[in-house]
Amino acid sequence: MEKKYVVPLKDAVTGVLHGKAGTFRVLIDEDISGAQHFSLLVNTMNAGVEGGWHKHDDNEHCWYILSGYGTMYIADETFELGPEMAVFAPANTMHKIDVGPDEDLTYVLVYAPPGPEKLLKAHGEHAFDKK
Repeated sequence: MEKKYVVPLKDAVTGVLHGKAGTFRVLIDEDISGAQHFSLLVNTMNAGVEGGWHKHDDNEHCWYILSGYGTMYIADETFELGPEMAVFAPANTMHKIDVGPDEDLTYVLVYAPPGPEKLLKAHGEHAFDKK
């Protein structure tokens, strides 16, 4: 497959987020673009979703909120989220997102190094189920 340097959102690898919480869209990763040190997604979590606590042992990641509101929990801290905000979660740090009740939360998501997007692409809504 030819590697893409430019990927329109409509061409993203798309599926159901874990727990049926919304939609993931992988735009840049090793398979699509040849990126070896990060992956980039645009995800939408449904209004009213309460995320589950989890961590990624080897992956830092960050979010840039495009639209919607919610609450981010990182370790023992709580942050209100809204458009034009960036959030960072260090590797091996427990975190979760709860989405406000009135509108979906859409954000850009970067994993570095890449990895969790592979689970999403392979297992969709069951990507992070406990084994």
